Amino acid sequence: MPPNDALQNGDLDAIDPRVLRELAELGGEDDPGLLIELIDLFLDDAPRCLEEMQRGLSTGDVKLLERAAHTLKSSSANLGARTLSTLCLRMEESARTNQVERLPALLQESQHHWPRVVAALRAARS
Repeated sequence: MPPNDALQNGDLDAIDPRVLRELAELGGEDDPGLLIELIDLFLDDAPRCLEEMQRGLSTGDVKLLERAAHTLKSSSANLGARTLSTLCLRMEESARTNQVERLPALLQESQHHWPRVVAALRAARS
């Protein structure tokens, strides 16, 4: 099933199906499992970034939070998780400019959005 067909309407905010389709096409017939491999890598790695952002916020280590947000921003964008990527960008910028008062709400919104990204990616890999 093509990635865009696997996504339900409610998941379109979580993942851009065009990005998944392009990744599937990138693998082509030579590497049909590329998309699944990329999704699996993301689903394995992203929780670590979320944990590091939480730890950075809890301990006041703004640099840790900034680095983790930067990493998750990029990997989210690569898989079409644009909302999550935008939230991470805002966290990264807030951390970099020492606007720490914004970080708790941004992190909470990211954590709230994360299950939708997971569900959409799992549907796309099916």
